[in-house]
Amino acid sequence: QDEETQHSLECIQANQIFPRKQLIREDENLQVPFIELHGESTEYVGRAEDAIIALSNYRLHIKFKESVVNVPLQLIESVECRDIFQLHLTCKDCKVIRCQFSTFEQCQDWLKRLNNAIRPPSKIEDLFSFAYHAWCMEVYASEKEQHGDLCRPGEHVTSRFKNEVERMGFDMNNAWRISNINEKYKLCGSYPQEIIVPAWITDKELESVASFRSWKRIPAVVYRHQSNGAVISRCGQPEVSWWGWRNADDEHLVQSVAKACASDSRSNSNKLMNGNCSRDFPNGGDLSDVEFDSSISNASGAESLAIQPQKLLILDARSYAAAVANRAKGGGCECPEYYPNCEVVFMGMANIHSIRKSFQSLRLLCTQMPDPGNWLSALESTKWLQHLSVLLKSALLVVHAVDRDQRPVLVHCSDGWDRTPQIVALAKLLLDPYYRTTEGFQVLVETEWLDFGHKFADRCGHGENSDDLNERCPVFLQWLDCVHQLQRQFPCSFEFNEAFLVKLVQHTYSCLFGTFLCNNAKERGEKHTQERTCSVWSLLRAANKAFRNLLYSSQSESVLYPVCHVRNLMLWSAVYLPCSSPSTPTDDTCAPYPVPGSSPDDQPLGRLPKTRSFDNLTTACDSSVPTTNRRSSDPSLNEKWQEHRRSLELSSLGNPGDDLFDGDSLSKQGRAPVGAELSVAAGVAEGQMENILQEATKEDVGLEEHVRGSLETVGKGNEVALDKKRTENLPGNVSDL
Repeated sequence: QDEETQHSLECIQANQIFPRKQLIREDENLQVPFIELHGESTEYVGRAEDAIIALSNYRLHIKFKESVVNVPLQLIESVECRDIFQLHLTCKDCKVIRCQFSTFEQCQDWLKRLNNAIRPPSKIEDLFSFAYHAWCMEVYASEKEQHGDLCRPGEHVTSRFKNEVERMGFDMNNAWRISNINEKYKLCGSYPQEIIVPAWITDKELESVASFRSWKRIPAVVYRHQSNGAVISRCGQPEVSWWGWRNADDEHLVQSVAKACASDSRSNSNKLMNGNCSRDFPNGGDLSDVEFDSSISNASGAESLAIQPQKLLILDARSYAAAVANRAKGGGCECPEYYPNCEVVFMGMANIHSIRKSFQSLRLLCTQMPDPGNWLSALESTKWLQHLSVLLKSALLVVHAVDRDQRPVLVHCSDGWDRTPQIVALAKLLLDPYYRTTEGFQVLVETEWLDFGHKFADRCGHGENSDDLNERCPVFLQWLDCVHQLQRQFPCSFEFNEAFLVKLVQHTYSCLFGTFLCNNAKERGEKHTQERTCSVWSLLRAANKAFRNLLYSSQSESVLYPVCHVRNLMLWSAVYLPCSSPSTPTDDTCAPYPVPGSSPDDQPLGRLPKTRSFDNLTTACDSSVPTTNRRSSDPSLNEKWQEHRRSLELSSLGNPGDDLFDGDSLSKQGRAPVGAELSVAAGVAEGQMENILQEATKEDVGLEEHVRGSLETVGKGNEVALDKKRTENLPGNVSDL
């Protein structure tokens, strides 16, 4: 009886708190053109020019004659009227939607509807993830034992802190201890409740340190090298200010991290006697490309380990000028004279305002139709790949210090919740094969991004009253782009494939799941998001074969050393270019629960975004638009390069019948037909390939055939010999893997 009462209460909550809205049709003959998710209700259905347009409490759906636009509302950043008949929608993942109407009045009506729909919520319950979860619980109330846990993350996520401490082998008897000073978030609202600190540091000292660090984000240990005991710590900037303030407890804590590492390595019998293998980086200045390359090439490995603590590397993500400028705001950086046995390196990473500007330039480039001959120079001018390169270099510097030099590292930027998690999470991904598994990657995201307070609500713009555009920035997307670059260079080292990352980008913004809601764990606990929403990991789970990398080998490199130069990086076409859909809620698959009226067998979970076949391009193109097939245009290329070129062309196009994101390309208002846009995309891929071929010739970089989504660019030190026959038999479509 109690269970029945509980189930009935859940039904009341779903129906009364999240009621379905009345459908308004502009034409009585119009029907909702998609299958609704649980809790989804369509509010408007109307006609655009040569299209049917529908708006629900979750998505915007535009069905053209030969294509479909299907995008979650929270993925839309802005809507404006570019001319009297056309709506221009800009998305947070770099896509742009254009929709043409027959009358000015109709265009204005839909402009108002969409602006109301994408406005940041006044309360968090207005986000669709809450209605979706409540209705799912109602639908499956009678089968709760079978379906109740489908929306929850696994035990490896819920028990991640305890499991990670044990897995990494911290010496909790002599070197380290778990402090509960932040229990119930009473010390720092953006930190986890349990943190690892040196064993002899008291909570009273930690309170003193908190008063000296930005937002009370004290140095906390987040990773231990299992072989040599070196650790990675993270924190906020010291509040030095113009007055040059010092804090003895902070200086003691930083030095104690290095001492605890030495104690931990001895207790685990991983020490080598005599000598010192640490290398000093240019102290007090930004690390240039030449200095970076020199420091990496001169690494001789872990030759020996002194009994004395290794010199701790303090990696400041900012430039030296930016760090000094922060003193005017009460911040600053560590003075080497006050932190003995430490050195400070400044990486010169851009702040969120520069990254946002770069991303906007990239979005403009990817949604217009430039001259393909100048496309690469235009891409360079956005500085997006340059920012990725600096981030990769920063993470690689941490890896060298920890793995080869056996030195502890302390990472921070200004506040410690944007550039700091980018560097730390990327370094952990390079250092530890566990984080390159599906479960390990989930733990990595939960720990470094969610537990340590990356401001997802502000950065993504889906928080309560988050109207400040200056707070928005694709920080997490930039990090995922770096992970994608690693996948290209090390195709056998990741258990998950590219489609896994693409889906994660989509649902970072979609608000179908509650994983990335709020700004920190404290807020998520207060809003009870874990109990009231579904986890994105229920979709991106290890058992989902659609996201499995078929080339993954658990015996691949233990530590990855990627090539970080801009010339070795490539644009993430599956996310940024318009020939791939930004979201596919109709597969949905976006859901841990089956869509009503569909069979799980008919609709596999997590269908991947498809690519358009080059061979069928002519059938999709207007006859008046010439297309160019240049797969064999250069007779000087051997067969291997021809295969490589073909794979890139295929990766930049899509399969016939797939939903094009830029669906209005078939409109009658002067927009180029689909074929023209696809030709540009092919030209882009060719331009990228030609550039890579030139650099590969200079550096003698071996490249093998590329498999879309799993095997695309093989970096130095990770060449994969594939049998040609096997390669030909592999599917060329990501969704076939």
